[in-house]
Amino acid sequence: MIRTQTLLKVVDNSGAKLVKCIKVKNKSGKAYANIGDVILVAVQSLRPRYGRRVRLKMNKSEVHHGVVVQTRRLFRNKGGVGLCFGSNSVALITPLNKPLGTRISAILPSRLRGLKWAKLAAMAKKII
Repeated sequence: MIRTQTLLKVVDNSGAKLVKCIKVKNKSGKAYANIGDVILVAVQSLRPRYGRRVRLKMNKSEVHHGVVVQTRRLFRNKGGVGLCFGSNSVALITPLNKPLGTRISAILPSRLRGLKWAKLAAMAKKII
């Protein structure tokens, strides 16, 4: 469960490394987010740039939208199998729900594909 002020890792190649949750969106009074929920995040640290031609897509302390893709909290799928990850992670998106990065370097749950995030699931390294 992701609440405000939670630090999250960024799993795409958008340029951010660590973000902080500012607000949970579209939850109608709930104060926490689970996998597949949209949150508002602020960039805390950036990935290092290797080479001069790499253009930075974002700066520190910018505000972006993100989708929670991994949580440390155990959740069960319809088959009853429990699944939890080693860290809380997010993939950054635009306000129009398009991904900011072009690759996702993490294992994503198959639940994301059923929650209108099939584009993120297609970019992932592996789906379980």
